[in-house]
Amino acid sequence: MTSAEKPSAATALPQVIVADRQLIVCQGIGSLVTQIPEVELGHYATDKASLRKHLAHATGKTILILGVRLADGDLTQVLSFVRKDYPDVMVVVVAEETEFAFIRTAIKAGANSVCMMGQILTSLPRILGKLIEGHSIVPTEVLRRLTSENADALSRREHEILALLGDGLTNFQISARLGLSENTVKYYLKAIYQKLDVNSRGAAIAKYVAGHY
Repeated sequence: MTSAEKPSAATALPQVIVADRQLIVCQGIGSLVTQIPEVELGHYATDKASLRKHLAHATGKTILILGVRLADGDLTQVLSFVRKDYPDVMVVVVAEETEFAFIRTAIKAGANSVCMMGQILTSLPRILGKLIEGHSIVPTEVLRRLTSENADALSRREHEILALLGDGLTNFQISARLGLSENTVKYYLKAIYQKLDVNSRGAAIAKYVAGHY
């Protein structure tokens, strides 16, 4: 196809970027995307730098399919800069059943849709179709679970601190990263331990890695 024959940004198919810390996961989701005629598969990203690069070069309507973690950060950090720097990008978060806490966080952080990995074959084509039409969509089973959960869910700040805890940062490093005092970090950690029903950093990290929070 010559440059004269290429569709303009206004008529081109929506481009789908797939981001996850594991390239094999990106490729698996990508193979499904290629079977959906209404969209075009774009690039894969495994870290924040490559994702920023691909988003910066994207033209026309762009949909980001995002796993719960990249190689250098989780979806909380990724959604933060995507919503700030690329507000027109539509985001679908994909998570395993054991990672439902990330789904809750994604909805609060402004994701346009979520998709459980176990249902991706049937759910993703429907979700992408709705996003192309400009509609955000949260599957009814996800909404049902979100509304039935108790009020002890972690706050956004507690989630940020838990993520940094999982990255191995000390209280001092967490306080410096978030602009908080060490005493404030200790206060948040105490609240996190209570909500997770644990009494140590190791136990809290274990629950974080497993997505049980």
